[in-house]
Amino acid sequence: MSDKFNENKDFVFIKEQIRPRKRRFVNKFLLPFLTMVFMAVVFGLVAAVTFCIAEPRLYKLLHKEELNTNKNTVQATTKIPYKNNGEIEDTNDESDDNDKQKPGNIREDEDDNKNQTEDTNKVPVQEESEPKEELQPLMVETFDADIKDYIAIYNDLKRLSYETAKSILTVSSIIQGKDWFGNPIEKMINTTGVVVENDGSRLKLLVSLDRVKDASSIKIMINELSYVDADLLDYETELNLAVIAVNIADIPVKAYENITVASFGESYSLTTGSPIIALGNPNGYTSSIDIGIITSKGSTISITDNELDLFHTNMSFNNESDGVIVNLEGEIIGLITRTLKKGLNKELSTVIGISKIKPYIDRMLSQTSRVYCGVIAENLPQTVKKEYDVTNGVYVYEVIKDSPAFTAGLMSGDIILAIGERTIFNMNSFYSAISEYEPGTEVTFIIKRTSGSEDKELELKVILAEKQK
Repeated sequence: MSDKFNENKDFVFIKEQIRPRKRRFVNKFLLPFLTMVFMAVVFGLVAAVTFCIAEPRLYKLLHKEELNTNKNTVQATTKIPYKNNGEIEDTNDESDDNDKQKPGNIREDEDDNKNQTEDTNKVPVQEESEPKEELQPLMVETFDADIKDYIAIYNDLKRLSYETAKSILTVSSIIQGKDWFGNPIEKMINTTGVVVENDGSRLKLLVSLDRVKDASSIKIMINELSYVDADLLDYETELNLAVIAVNIADIPVKAYENITVASFGESYSLTTGSPIIALGNPNGYTSSIDIGIITSKGSTISITDNELDLFHTNMSFNNESDGVIVNLEGEIIGLITRTLKKGLNKELSTVIGISKIKPYIDRMLSQTSRVYCGVIAENLPQTVKKEYDVTNGVYVYEVIKDSPAFTAGLMSGDIILAIGERTIFNMNSFYSAISEYEPGTEVTFIIKRTSGSEDKELELKVILAEKQK
């Protein structure tokens, strides 16, 4: 029985295996793709035909009033022909004139008069279209520029630079020092000086103070082999400016004939994008020249008793940069500064506007004493004026210790409204007001104190002092 069982076990009535049907590539991918492309083409054709048929009708429907207006304007203007000179041309032919002269033809005369009246009334319509002749494009004269024109422009800039550079001399400072082993040595620092005055016996030059203040001797280079001695006359520490003088008798005659006094411009009206030239050592090398533009202006920096205008250029700058900025008239409009920098302008080529520092230069040239109050203040913004109900004044945010202002009782937060009989509007008027007095003069300051529980006006007596160098 076991043999029979084994025999039945090996027997299989139906042996079947289900396998997935393999679809061909054409049926699975190509045919659907071709179908999609065909339908897209059909849809595009139908859409294009529909748009071509419907677009003109839709445009007329949406712009019906505009088309009617244009049509009436065209009809009105085409009925009155004009000659080439703009006068109305007579279009009545001889037959019309003959008809008008026929007796008894009253209706025709009335029709002619009516037509003339209509034509007369239509003249203003044509007059409204006459200004179109004034709106024709302006004729701009153009010319083709080539490399020669480009070279000519730079030659003009170069001639202007060379002419202006006659007022700029190389200044060498001899500084005594010691080497690593304690041996005495001399170190020479070169910078540039601008000739700002010729009093007949001496030439006076404006230089950077930090280049000459520690010098044991100062020399001015006349040419590569000739130097003359110069003396330090006066200086302004905050501005980092000094005036040195050299005797004209020490300068060779031929060299002296090529030296001119610098011409000063003004910096209030400067605009961004204006072309400028830098002379002196703007990139750190003496007798270097750079050409660029003013990239930004409107920045200010506060100094003791005043505020200076700054502007920036696209010229290269490093810690050795020095010199002047001139406009295309050859006038000095600013001085490159390395010390009066703050915030964003630390890495920029920063220039002090010449207009605010002219009074300082004049006082250094004449070696007159400068008055000293001792406040660091700024112009009042409109928001502050509104907050404290004032229309003018300057805001004091620092009072220098032991200064005349400190002794008189001025405090941080005070608003200076007037000095003596003079109303103070901004820092420029503040500096001008105190500059009218001699050191030692007692002056009445009218202020508004904002640091207490309530605002109040006070009168303070300030004894101005002489500014120490």
